[in-house]
Amino acid sequence: MEPCKFLWAFIAVALSCSACAKSFDMSGERLTPLGPEWGVVIGSVMVKPVKGAGESGKSRDSSDASYEFDIVQTQPGDPDGESAYADHYRLTSKAGEERVFISRLRTGSYLIRGFSQDQIGGKGGDLDLVFDCMAGEVRYLGRILVEVPQRVTRGKEYRFSVENAREPTLAKVAGPHPELANQAVDAPMRSREQSAP
Repeated sequence: MEPCKFLWAFIAVALSCSACAKSFDMSGERLTPLGPEWGVVIGSVMVKPVKGAGESGKSRDSSDASYEFDIVQTQPGDPDGESAYADHYRLTSKAGEERVFISRLRTGSYLIRGFSQDQIGGKGGDLDLVFDCMAGEVRYLGRILVEVPQRVTRGKEYRFSVENAREPTLAKVAGPHPELANQAVDAPMRSREQSAP
């Protein structure tokens, strides 16, 4: 195959895979009871624009920006979730606002690969956070707090952490889904490096 045709084929496959991504937040849906193959995870993300040294005021684009998180199901032979059969999810969050999510997922391991700012390829990065979903369980994963510079800079300028924001998150979930809030057990996301044997 010619290199140019190979490149176009690769781009077409990549675009079709990203188009197949399902929404990770299912809180607006009626969630069916848990069963032998399904579990629920609850958590939140927050992207916080931070000022760099010498910046003053509010950047026009920082408060209007939205960020997309890329989540995939992983398998023992496919730790990056790159298989055509892996479930792909996306979660969109507006800068400066906490986005609570509830996801009904098949039992298994999942990877939050990274995040990117919509329509800008330069803002974003890898997160490499993993979590497990277990059949019949409701798990609280924590809050991902990502701090990004208001302006695009060179190098890895973002920072992220996983925080325990259980009480405020479950308080938001309790309104529409009180049974899930009551059943939630702590099972925080962790760095893939910490999970390696």
